[in-house]
Amino acid sequence: MTRNSWLRSCFAIIANYYLACYLGVMSLGDSVMSISPINENSWDGIVKIQEEAYTDIAPEDVKVLKSKWYSSPQTCAVFTDHKGKVLAYLLAHPWASEIPPKLNEKIPVINSPILFIHDLALAIEGRGKNIGKELVQNLIHNAKAKSYVKILLVAVQNSTGFWAKFGFINIPSEEICSNYGENSQLMVLELET
Repeated sequence: MTRNSWLRSCFAIIANYYLACYLGVMSLGDSVMSISPINENSWDGIVKIQEEAYTDIAPEDVKVLKSKWYSSPQTCAVFTDHKGKVLAYLLAHPWASEIPPKLNEKIPVINSPILFIHDLALAIEGRGKNIGKELVQNLIHNAKAKSYVKILLVAVQNSTGFWAKFGFINIPSEEICSNYGENSQLMVLELET
């Protein structure tokens, strides 16, 4: 292989990687995975993932989860494998307060420049593959495009380190609902416009 053909091969690999990232598609081995909007067919997978992912807090009723989706479907997504199986999901919605919403309560449709990440969860088989990272980066990109000024979340189950990698910082708050579990932490990411 000549130096030029080697460089062309490297360039092609890099170009394909960036194209896949731009399109929200990722290849792991022989299987292609993608980020897509949540639809009605996603919910069985979402409920199953929620039940296996949360060990410190009780799972929420599907009607409550769907209220987050109904309020802002464009900021909610699933990560699926090549067969369409849901491996992870992210629910985010506008929120007009720095006091996080309570768990197990439906939310209304709100117009606000603040986005709240309600939930990010991965199936056991989806862990260790950067799927959570892909979903969060996709949301941050979309939030900036939609002119949100910040993203809030409550980090649960010792996940503050994960969120800090994206620039989220802790906010002292005594108004976090106890249903979020022990050691839950309010965090914020200020978005550059």
